[in-house]
Amino acid sequence: MTKDEALRLALEALETSMYPQQKQLQAITAIKAALEAKDEPIQEPAAWISKHNVVYPLDAWHEVHPINELKPLYTTPPQRTWVGLTDDDKVLIKHDANYNQFMTAGEYADRVQQLTEARLKDKNT
Repeated sequence: MTKDEALRLALEALETSMYPQQKQLQAITAIKAALEAKDEPIQEPAAWISKHNVVYPLDAWHEVHPINELKPLYTTPPQRTWVGLTDDDKVLIKHDANYNQFMTAGEYADRVQQLTEARLKDKNT
């Protein structure tokens, strides 16, 4: 059994609880975040929000019922890890810039900059 399969099994067991306690809800949130984020750090929610946009504090487990379909509410979005360029990417960018004798240094620099931005955007979105 893989780690993801074990997490999904634990998540299923926790979600089938009729009246989940605060620790169970925190575990559900942590497991969902771990399954979605893979290697990214897990951020703690600030509160719970229902499908009707009712916000519940984290310690309001007595108000939490499965019918509310609560989702975690975060104060800031989780930060993703920045992915930079590899040496191979840099070589490909220089090659794709297609320098020739009729280009000025400024034109070549602009082309390299455009290709670099495009490659970084591709890797980080």
